[in-house]
Amino acid sequence: MSIRTRFAPSPTGFLHIGGLRTALYNYIFSIQNNGDFILRIEDTDQNRIVKNATEQLIKILKKFNLKFNEGPNYNDENFGPYLQSKRLHLYKKYYEKLLNNGDAYICFEKNNELIPEYDYNKAKHKTNQLKYVIKLKIPNNETLIINDLVRGKIKFDLSLIDDPIIIKSDGFPTYHFANVIDDHLMKISHVIRGEEWLPSLPKHILLYKCFNWDPPNFIHLPLLLNTDKSKLSKRQGDVNVDDFLNKGYLQDVIINFIALLGWNPKNDNEIFSISELIENFSIKNIQKSGAIFDIKKLNWMNSTYIKKLNEQSFLEYSKNFFPENYLDTLTPDTLSKVVSFIKERIIKLDEISEYLKPFEGDLIIDNKEVLKVINSKESKTLFEFWINNLLKLKNINKNDVDDLIRLTIDKLFLKGKDIFFPLRGVLFGEFHGPDLYTIISILGKEETIFRLKKYLV
Repeated sequence: MSIRTRFAPSPTGFLHIGGLRTALYNYIFSIQNNGDFILRIEDTDQNRIVKNATEQLIKILKKFNLKFNEGPNYNDENFGPYLQSKRLHLYKKYYEKLLNNGDAYICFEKNNELIPEYDYNKAKHKTNQLKYVIKLKIPNNETLIINDLVRGKIKFDLSLIDDPIIIKSDGFPTYHFANVIDDHLMKISHVIRGEEWLPSLPKHILLYKCFNWDPPNFIHLPLLLNTDKSKLSKRQGDVNVDDFLNKGYLQDVIINFIALLGWNPKNDNEIFSISELIENFSIKNIQKSGAIFDIKKLNWMNSTYIKKLNEQSFLEYSKNFFPENYLDTLTPDTLSKVVSFIKERIIKLDEISEYLKPFEGDLIIDNKEVLKVINSKESKTLFEFWINNLLKLKNINKNDVDDLIRLTIDKLFLKGKDIFFPLRGVLFGEFHGPDLYTIISILGKEETIFRLKKYLV
C-alpha cells in the first residue's frame, strides 16, 4: 500500500501549535515510509475564512521545512485541486448518490426550522424554490466498532448520534462530508489528526460504508493540555505558532518540543534533530492521554539549543532581534564577545535587547543601592585608580584586567565585593552580572573610562 498522509487545516486564522504537531507527525510518517505528504485546505466554511490565511499557512510550513508533495498551486490531474472550495463539482456527484440510495435526505428551511423530506423524488422538485440542507441518515439501535491505531477498538452507540448535516444551504459541504470524499479520492492511507475529531469518527465511517469504500487507517493524537490539565487555548496563553517564532524560539526547538507532546521515545533522550525524529518516531509510541504543554521545558530546550549554536548560526537566527544597526557598530572581536555573553544568558531571542541595555548609549543607573555604593568616597578612589591604570594600557586583555584586580588588592587593600560591586555597578548598572573583563571588552576602553569618570564628581 502506498503511504499518503495529509494535513488539512482551515484558513480561519493563525496556525495553532497543535496543528503544527499534526502536520509534523503526518510529515514524519510519510517520510519514514517513502510516501507522500499532502496539504489540503478545508475552506468550506466561507464565513470564517481569513484573508491570506492559506498563504500564511504555507509560509509557516516552509519555515519549518515541512515540505508537502502535493497541495495548493500544484496542478495534479489525479488528486487536485487542493482547496475544497474548488471541488464542489466533485462533491455533488456523491451527495446525489446518497440521496438516490436513501442514505441521505433533504431538509427544507422554514420559519427557522428544518423540515425533513425523506422522499427524494418529491424533495428535488422543490429545491429550486426553497432553501435546504442535506443530512446523512444515521442507523438506529446499532453499535459501530472502529479500530484506531493508537486507541485500539472504540465502540460508538449510533442511537446517541443525531443525523449530521453534510451539505449546507449555501451548497458547500460540511467537514464531515468533504473530508471523507477528499481522503478517498486523494487515496489517503493514514488519517493522523487530533483527538477532538474522535466524536465525528462514526459519521465518517458510515459515509465510507455508504459508498462501499475501504476507510483509511485512523490515528487520533492526544489533546494538548495546560499544566492545570485544561485544554490548551488562547485564553491560557500563546498557541499561535507565529507568536513563538516572534518571541525567539528556534524552529528546530519548536519541532523537537512538539514532537514529544504525545510521543514517547524509547530512551530518555529529549533532544532530537528532524532526521533523528524521522529515524525514531513510531505510531505505536503515541500516548493516549493528554500531553502537557510545559513552557518551562520549552524554555530549557530553547536555551540549550541557543548555547550550542556557533557564532554564525546564532547571528543568522538572531539578527532581527538586535537593535537596528547595532551589529554594524561592532568590531569582529567585540561581536564575538557580545555573542558569547548573550548566548549564555538568554532563554529566547527577544531577550537580547534587554541584556544589551547596559552596553548601549548612556547608562542610566536607577538602583538606589547601586547609586549609594558608587557615590561613596571609597568607590571614587577605586574608580580613579582604575582610570589611571587603564589609560596606561593599549589593548586590554583578560590578563590585564586580572593584573589590575590584583594591583587593587595590593595598593588599595580592597578585595571581593568591595572591588567588584562598585566597578560592576558603575559599568553595568547592577552588582551582579558578567565578569569585569567581559563588561570592559564589550564597552571598550574609552566607554569604560567615560563611565568611571562620570561618578568621580
